[in-house]
Amino acid sequence: MASPSLPASAEALSAPPAGGRWPLRLRSSLQGRLVLAYILVGLLPMLFAAELASRVVTRAFEDNLRVWLRETATYFVSSMIDAQHEASEVSAVLTQDPGLVGEFRSGTQGLSPLIRMILRAEGFDLLQILDEHGEVVYSSEPVREQQPVRLGRDVVFTQVRTAQDKRLMISARSSFEHQNRRYQLVLGTWLDSDFFSHISDITSFDFRLFEPSGADGGFRRIFQSSQSASSELRLNPAVVAALREQASEYFARDVDHSTYTGLYLPLRDDAGRLQGVVFCGLRSSMTATRWVTRTSVFLFIFLTGTLLSVAIGYAVSRWLTRPLRSLANSVRAITAGDYSSRVAVQGHDEVAELADSFNAMASRLEQLKHLEMQLRQQDRLSALGEAAAGIAHEVRNPLGVICTSAELIRNRYALNERDLKLIDNVISEVRRIDRLIGDFLSYARSQPIRLTALSPSALLAQVTQVCAPELARRRIELQIDDHAQALRVEGDPDALHQAVLNIILNACEAMPGGGQLQIALSPRAGQLQLQFRDSGGGIAPALIERIFEPFVTSKPNGTGLGLAKTRSIVEAHGGQIRCRNVSGGTVFEISLPVLA
Repeated sequence: MASPSLPASAEALSAPPAGGRWPLRLRSSLQGRLVLAYILVGLLPMLFAAELASRVVTRAFEDNLRVWLRETATYFVSSMIDAQHEASEVSAVLTQDPGLVGEFRSGTQGLSPLIRMILRAEGFDLLQILDEHGEVVYSSEPVREQQPVRLGRDVVFTQVRTAQDKRLMISARSSFEHQNRRYQLVLGTWLDSDFFSHISDITSFDFRLFEPSGADGGFRRIFQSSQSASSELRLNPAVVAALREQASEYFARDVDHSTYTGLYLPLRDDAGRLQGVVFCGLRSSMTATRWVTRTSVFLFIFLTGTLLSVAIGYAVSRWLTRPLRSLANSVRAITAGDYSSRVAVQGHDEVAELADSFNAMASRLEQLKHLEMQLRQQDRLSALGEAAAGIAHEVRNPLGVICTSAELIRNRYALNERDLKLIDNVISEVRRIDRLIGDFLSYARSQPIRLTALSPSALLAQVTQVCAPELARRRIELQIDDHAQALRVEGDPDALHQAVLNIILNACEAMPGGGQLQIALSPRAGQLQLQFRDSGGGIAPALIERIFEPFVTSKPNGTGLGLAKTRSIVEAHGGQIRCRNVSGGTVFEISLPVLA
């Protein structure tokens, strides 16, 4: 019976990708097309989603960063104002009791230990006493020049030149009288890294102060908390222009060649004029500001979404094509001749209906294959029957004459031992040929079976009783495991007796040196399972598939008709017979329908 060829689509589903051609296979397969369709359908929404998300994320990030920097810069300015107020309060306290200043003349007498302890505890770096003309009467540090710097309404500094460098000081002044003379007490704190460490321990921050630099309208830097060599000395004109236009702040992401992301905060006077600028910067290498841009966020979201789409599309397509792949594998199996292949039916969708229809088709094909085998066997039997009739007519009568003549010669004449042996050989071979013709006629001309209800246990007991002498002669141990004593089958006792006897005798011949024969009877799914297991050497793999065909045998003097006759009897009873090699022997299994 010709089998249909496998469709190309089924091959694409079931065959694995071959070497370097797997992208082409995936693209041409149903699963690959599903993945591609999933990607194409989701590509445009993914572009819009990535663009929208990149805008929202970067805007939220910049807004949060701007708020953080604004609050930090405001805190920095507030800290300077608070330091100024603190200096003013401490100086006012000190001037309440001029006796604390002590008796001094032109700075020859230093501060008392109590005042030094107070200054050290409060963190002040400089104390000066000035007379009514502004001359220095006493200074805790040598100072050459002082110049006030006013940045805005509330922030006032003093730029101090010492012997070493030029420094910026947050200071306050309080007046007092001593010996009918007017004096001023100046308390100050250096605006340096020590002051910065008081307000923040985050070293990635950079604070800068800018003051007007002259007639050009620019601003120059007068203070910087970090020691960055690439930092700007003069404020960018674009920043100045934006702040002069009454902007409340100016945010920049590329300060000092993208070293810092920072915020410029204006310091104005009472009239709203720009008097100074405070910069608060955060080092880009310490934060995500370097890569949190619209382009990078867009690419990250788009690529991540695309990869997720591919992964999800692959998983979904694999889930959708799994039953089709199973169906294709079963089609391949049936094309190869395995009509027992079935597809698992899952769900109630169209694919499940297709799988169910395929299983029904496979069952029908299996039945047709079995029917075809039976028809072929019947054709062979019919041909054998016709041949058997001719053989019986043309051969058996001459064989009878030959056998009778040989016996007369042997009985009538006194033959020597050599001639007598030759006559015996002739008679023996003629009788063997006659038995072969009889077996052939018995196989080819199957007698109709007479069905009756019988006990398989009783039938097996009867056969084993007949075989007991042969089993004992061959030193074969028989073990029977009977779990079917209550079962009944419908069959011909003589035919089934012959079938079971043939299998037992075959097992005996497979164990010439003795062994063990195990026979088990058990019910299984409405069938009687009759199993024969011997401990012989097994059947050659080349013969095991054809062991039930006529004239196929592994015995030197066998006719190959015993197992063929046994199979014919079993199938005539609606059963099946199978044979397989196992570890240490061979197993024959007979399945017969049981009576309800």
